[in-house]
Amino acid sequence: MRLRLLLWLLTWLALCTVFAMGFLVGRNDGIWPHTTKYVAVAPSKSRPSSPSATPPLPDWLAALLPTQQDDADNPTDIDPVASYEDLMYAQPDLVDASLHHLRAHTSGTIDLYALGFAGDGDENVFRNEVDYLPKLLAQRFGAGGRTVQLINSPDTFNRTPLATRTNLYETLSGIAKTMDPNEDILLLFLTSHGSHDHQLYVAMGAMPLDQLTPTDIRDALDAAHIRWRVVVISACYSGGFIPALREPHTMIVTAARSDRTSFGCGSDSQITWFGKAFLTQALNQTTDFHDAYLQASQTIASWEKRDRETPSEPQFWEGSLIQQHLDTWRASLTPGAPVAFVPATTPNTLPPRNAGR
Repeated sequence: MRLRLLLWLLTWLALCTVFAMGFLVGRNDGIWPHTTKYVAVAPSKSRPSSPSATPPLPDWLAALLPTQQDDADNPTDIDPVASYEDLMYAQPDLVDASLHHLRAHTSGTIDLYALGFAGDGDENVFRNEVDYLPKLLAQRFGAGGRTVQLINSPDTFNRTPLATRTNLYETLSGIAKTMDPNEDILLLFLTSHGSHDHQLYVAMGAMPLDQLTPTDIRDALDAAHIRWRVVVISACYSGGFIPALREPHTMIVTAARSDRTSFGCGSDSQITWFGKAFLTQALNQTTDFHDAYLQASQTIASWEKRDRETPSEPQFWEGSLIQQHLDTWRASLTPGAPVAFVPATTPNTLPPRNAGR
């Protein structure tokens, strides 16, 4: 019995020895599967190109890469992107470049600053509105050099920061460092599709971007410590954003009530009905945002009646303190001549999306 047990132990030790030797030899020969050790490498601004390791680009992205330029109108030091990862990697530098050219606060006055957010890269209609915004505010509202744009578009992605939740937070924080956040006024203009559950549609090709909620917008404004706010939301169901944004220093204008759609988007449109009525018509006649809302509401109602559409019913809300501050700002304002709306001439290069406004 003891001899049998001794033989069994010797056999077991021999097998273990053979197995261990085979493991070591196998690893050296590359036969035995082994794991790769990943080492973190600090990123570099100048990223090396490795075409063999990069998956094929979408046609719309690859076709636009050679068009990037560093010119006086669109100053940027951003390298051409080669993938979606490169595009996201470039965002902090694009945001910094946009903020770098922001005009400083004028001591002793109330200045107007603005941020335009065009959420859907599939349709030029949203880009057109945000592209028009700085021209209007510079000539009519004395805000030249004080507007920043976040745009999802295949025609602007290599020189303008994307309209994303992260860029919204970072840009508002950067604007607050240039303006006087306790005295100056921020106009936040957001335009895109809106959903029944009150989210602003954010899309750029196939990139997995987060949608924008009312809480996101409120948190971004609060985190930047910007006191005086005029928030304009051009989207379906945008009235549903009002409850989260209410506070005494805020004025809110929306294109529709919480359970209604608004009109005028689509790949064939140049501007939404609300954008046309509020931006290009009403604000070219008045510098009072409440008056502009009233004019735009009447104009849109007439268009909806003409086309037998269900009324969108644009909404308005103002906090108890904001109107007096706006009146003080307007008292020192000398509005310029009306600004003609000229849409972007580049057609959409992304396939149209059958999404509701």
